[in-house]
Amino acid sequence: MRVHVTRSAERDMDDIWLYWAQRAGLDVADKMQETIEERFSLLAEQPLAGRKCEEIAPGARCFPAGKFLIYYRKSRSALTILHVLHGARERKSAFRRG
Repeated sequence: MRVHVTRSAERDMDDIWLYWAQRAGLDVADKMQETIEERFSLLAEQPLAGRKCEEIAPGARCFPAGKFLIYYRKSRSALTILHVLHGARERKSAFRRG
């Protein structure tokens, strides 16, 4: 299954990388991003692995990646990554902005 990363999710990933690069260095930031992207591949193979998050967005599911949650939606031809947010972040407002 093809993985499509939305612009909102790309911005989330950029923010995550920048946060970790500033606090822990480039190697840690790169590893964090790599770990999250590996989950994208896992979800493409097992798209029903995440729990339903209909309260966030219609058809949305979420799956953990360390302290982060990957929000995604499955269609027939693709897995769309909607957002990647820290687990402690208020999710509904992030979806309205994104």
